[in-house]
Amino acid sequence: MIMLKHWASRPRHSNDRLEARAMEGASLLLVGLLLSRAGSSPPPEPVACTRGTSDCTVTNVYGSFPDRTICRAANATYPRTEGELVAAMAKLKVKVATRHSHSFPKLACPGGRDGTIISTERLNRSVNIDAASGLMTVESGMVLRDLIQAAGAAGLALPHSPYWYGLTIGGLLATGAHGSSLWGKGSAVHEYVAGMRIVTPAPASQGFAIVRELGADHPDLDAAKVSLGVLGVVSQVLGLIAASLNWVSCLLCKVTLALQPLFKRSVTFVERDDSDFAEQVAVWGDLHEFGDMAWLPRQGKVIYREDDRVDVSAPGDGLNDYRARSNPTLGLIITRAKF
Repeated sequence: MIMLKHWASRPRHSNDRLEARAMEGASLLLVGLLLSRAGSSPPPEPVACTRGTSDCTVTNVYGSFPDRTICRAANATYPRTEGELVAAMAKLKVKVATRHSHSFPKLACPGGRDGTIISTERLNRSVNIDAASGLMTVESGMVLRDLIQAAGAAGLALPHSPYWYGLTIGGLLATGAHGSSLWGKGSAVHEYVAGMRIVTPAPASQGFAIVRELGADHPDLDAAKVSLGVLGVVSQVLGLIAASLNWVSCLLCKVTLALQPLFKRSVTFVERDDSDFAEQVAVWGDLHEFGDMAWLPRQGKVIYREDDRVDVSAPGDGLNDYRARSNPTLGLIITRAKF
């Protein structure tokens, strides 16, 4: 709109008017194209290659890494099976990228044009659900939305999770993603991991890569859960799930999660002043299983979320439509242009 106003104030002669109209048309077209990309749609793929799966770049959902440099890789691979994953890991220099690459740090960058990116995009299946034991095994590229839906269909629920549906299980585990709770084990998703299959580097005598299975009592399981992707590539995750949330990654592995029986959550938002904000943190956490507090310092306000578990038979079927992480591409472009 600023561009249009600028050009509308210029013309004085007929040639100027023709030029202005042409530029207005071009400006409208540009604005229209940008707006068409600013709709509610999934982020672009983080891995882009100019020649098939060679000469690639890697980015994240925010459009840039903290150092503002471009992450490059010689090639990319998209394994569909654990065998293909082992073959990819046997290469000299590899890093793992998730489906939407939702982290700020540049941990997915192999560090130059001689590296390989392994994408978990196609390792996205549910391997097994045992409703009786509450255990669910999934591949690490499965996104949170699909996991919650599959668990719900079996009458189970992951009791805690981050707010955004688009995170992969491998990615959210590796980075310690969590919900909000002081009860029980807390709200970190990795606390509900009961087992993993992870592909790690190995000596040449073992083909440079091997599959390791980590059970609930394995001494390395805690390190593998929140590994930042530096210990290997996750193949499967096993977890205990609760019976299902109505709300609603370790990379490249199979993970078993311990779930719980299906339940709903009752949520009420309460606005108060922030005069006793610090004193209320622990109090509020003890009062509500999924309690949350959002501080608005410029307004001197705190938004308290009363968030508690209720029986699945309770009336209501709401959705936590959390939009804070959904940033239109146009807005990101304009913000960066200012700096």
